[in-house]
Amino acid sequence: MKSSVTSSPPQFVSYLWACFGTLLLVGATFMFYVWTEKRIDHANQLRFTSHNLVDELRQSSDDLTRMARTYVATGDAQYRKHYQEIVAIRDGQAPRPLNYENVYWDVVLANGQRPRGVQRAAPLMELIREAHFTLEELALLAAAKNESDKLVGLENSAMDLRAQGDVGAATAMLHDAAYHRVKADIMRPIGAVSDSVDHRTRLLVEATALDANLARFAFMFSAIGLVLLVWRAKRRLDAALGCSVAQLRAGMEKLGRGDFTTPLAVSDEARDSVWGWLAHTQQSLMRLDGERSEALERIQRVSRLYSALSQCNQAIVRSRSESELFERICRDVVSHGGMAMAWIGLIDKEQGRIDVAASFGAGVEYLEQLEVSLDPDTPEGRGPIGLSYRGGQPYWCQDYQHAPETAHWHAHGVRYGWASSAAIPLRRDGEIIGFFAPYSGTLNAFDHEVRELLLEMTLDIEFALKNFDREAVRLQADQRVQYLAHYDVLTGLPNRSQLHERTRQLLEQARIHRMPMALMMLDLDHFKDINDSLGHTVGDALLSELALRLASCIREGDVVARLGGDEFIFVLRNVGSGEASDVARKLLDMTGRAYTVGKHDLKVTASIGIAMYPDDGHDIETLLQRADAAMYQVKRAGRHDFRFFTAAMQQRAARHLRVVNALRYALEREQMHVMYQPQVSLTTGRIIGAEALLRWSTPELGAVSPTEFIPAAEESGLIIQIGDWVLRQAVRQARAWLDAGLPPLVMAVNLSAIQFRTADLPSHVAQILYEEGLPPEYLELELTEGVALQDPQGAITTMNQLHDRGIRMSIDDFGTGFSSLSQLKKFKVYKLKIDQSFVRDISTDAEDKAIVSAIINMARSLGLTTIAEGVETIEQLEFLREQHCDEMQGYHFSKPLTADNFRALLENESR
Repeated sequence: MKSSVTSSPPQFVSYLWACFGTLLLVGATFMFYVWTEKRIDHANQLRFTSHNLVDELRQSSDDLTRMARTYVATGDAQYRKHYQEIVAIRDGQAPRPLNYENVYWDVVLANGQRPRGVQRAAPLMELIREAHFTLEELALLAAAKNESDKLVGLENSAMDLRAQGDVGAATAMLHDAAYHRVKADIMRPIGAVSDSVDHRTRLLVEATALDANLARFAFMFSAIGLVLLVWRAKRRLDAALGCSVAQLRAGMEKLGRGDFTTPLAVSDEARDSVWGWLAHTQQSLMRLDGERSEALERIQRVSRLYSALSQCNQAIVRSRSESELFERICRDVVSHGGMAMAWIGLIDKEQGRIDVAASFGAGVEYLEQLEVSLDPDTPEGRGPIGLSYRGGQPYWCQDYQHAPETAHWHAHGVRYGWASSAAIPLRRDGEIIGFFAPYSGTLNAFDHEVRELLLEMTLDIEFALKNFDREAVRLQADQRVQYLAHYDVLTGLPNRSQLHERTRQLLEQARIHRMPMALMMLDLDHFKDINDSLGHTVGDALLSELALRLASCIREGDVVARLGGDEFIFVLRNVGSGEASDVARKLLDMTGRAYTVGKHDLKVTASIGIAMYPDDGHDIETLLQRADAAMYQVKRAGRHDFRFFTAAMQQRAARHLRVVNALRYALEREQMHVMYQPQVSLTTGRIIGAEALLRWSTPELGAVSPTEFIPAAEESGLIIQIGDWVLRQAVRQARAWLDAGLPPLVMAVNLSAIQFRTADLPSHVAQILYEEGLPPEYLELELTEGVALQDPQGAITTMNQLHDRGIRMSIDDFGTGFSSLSQLKKFKVYKLKIDQSFVRDISTDAEDKAIVSAIINMARSLGLTTIAEGVETIEQLEFLREQHCDEMQGYHFSKPLTADNFRALLENESR
């Protein structure tokens, strides 16, 4: 049977290939037939198109004759218009009507409306050349077209005579012998072309029809051959199958259902067929069926343990604690795994014994008096669990009633029907912490597959224990995260998030009960100095101690929080302004007491801003903003005090914000400009210099005073950009005046403290002078004495670098700060500018006279030049001359001028 079955398919496959090849031949002959039919259609279409074009040439000539004669007979201009349109269409000067080969001009309406649409314009002869005529045919058609064009000339002449009123002459021209000869010369070649086209296309159609008949016969014969091959292949297939397809299908379905009761009947001829092979397979499966039943019980046992393993995995997912997990595992091993009893015990290291953690099944009551030890010297310690503990491996007891290691518990085994047991260690972080002990009522219950499943279940339990450990760690981390999210790490006080949450609750209570509430913002004064000089460790220790003090000053239910840095917020329930003042004083007193941090004894002060609910705001954001505004006013007023928020503070804060926002776009929008105030020598009375003064005006704010926008620019950090722009503008203007031939003068430019403290100031100034081409001796940088004295050593270094580059320095507003003469003599400056606050009243105030005289004399003794600013009267001028002041500037001589006006002033002085 085997050799026949294996030899039949190659023969059958060869028939299949033959059928496939024949099918390809049938397809090829059919495609050839379709191609020949398309060639016949193409020949007929060519014949139709050629006849249409030839007829159009003839028809257009006839239409022209008819239109010309009709016009001559009737004089109706419409016919001459038709005549011209026919000529234009034929020559491609007008679009061709659709279906032009049909009669057209007889259906043109009286109003000129056409019955059909139009297509593209194309000369008739061009269409003829595209229609595959032969060269002889094209020559005849071209001759006919030329004759037709001659006839058009005759007809136009006749119509011109008719238009002039000579009907007889026009009629004679269209009916004489010459006209008929030309007409005959047109129609003769057209007829010849028509005959040639008929003959040529007829031959093409006949030749193509012969090819089509050959294709038909080839298709029929190949189709017959294909049918014969398919029939022969079917016979071969039936012989290979040995039965009908329906019978084979029924037998395979019966075999698939596992129905082996009725053997398949096979004839001698069909033994080597597929049907015979199917019968042989049925007999083999009948033998295997007996073996399958023997293994069924073992499979069911393993299947139950698989179910228990699945339940164990679900228990791992659902359990929230170790005790819950252990209870589920024991119950599932008994209920779904087919075990008689199961329990889990944990090691008590101090007592050296096993304590039952969970159990389920028949005989769990004996566990209440169970004694299992880890001591090998006792009978309780030599059982399966003791052996497993000391060996570090699972212990399988396949005959519980006769094994010597279970002798101590044989009576219990007989009572509850235990035939085999196991002791499987449970580990946590690699260390044995307990045991999983299942009991079965079947001998040798723990075969290889059962052991693997129980070990996998144990691994899942250990994995769950790790997850519980991770969950415990995660819960601790979550608690830590929650703490960090709501409390400050350094001080333990509520942070910004907790402050907002608790304050909203207190505000809601205050709204419901109509109670007042105070929000205070406390900020340490000059705390940055402590961090900078003593380090952040000392600063943090100080803040921790301060937090303890502040927390002790408030009532239970009030809130104290740290916003960050050295800012603390207090929210006080049900307090008015008077009570808030008392608390603020208490906080200032508590803050100002001495601190001992390591080896340092420190004292700090604080500034407090207070906002009241509901007068100053109804939400925490508004109250914080307004408390901050009040605290900012305390800082500006001198620090170490408290202040309540007022509407004026809000207006100042809003104004300050508008100024800062507008400053960011001031240079971009070209809103700033530089004015120049002359500086005059008191000896010669001539202009010797100019001070560059920045002015700013916006459409929204109007003209903004420098006393307002300069501090705003310094606070916002914009002063670097603005100051650099002013310096460059002033230097460029000084260079322009020199180029204009004006007398040289010194350009004085004010520097802010922030500009002066930039590390690259000397090189940057030198770079601007180089780029603008101004010699350094014509630039004077003015610096207030307070800025210079904040960091004397740094100021000396910067001044030395500027001096080395030939740039002059002067001290502005001299006398308003706390000058140190010991430091002043180290500064490389050449000029002191006397502040206008002393000059304003020198004609009437004896103290101002004394101060100004002292400054001038001191400067002279140090070899410095003096200049007085703000000189507005002749009396002030005379006093300064008497005291031998060197220079002056002020409205007495000139107010600040634009660059053009300042140049005009210089030119007038020169003249």
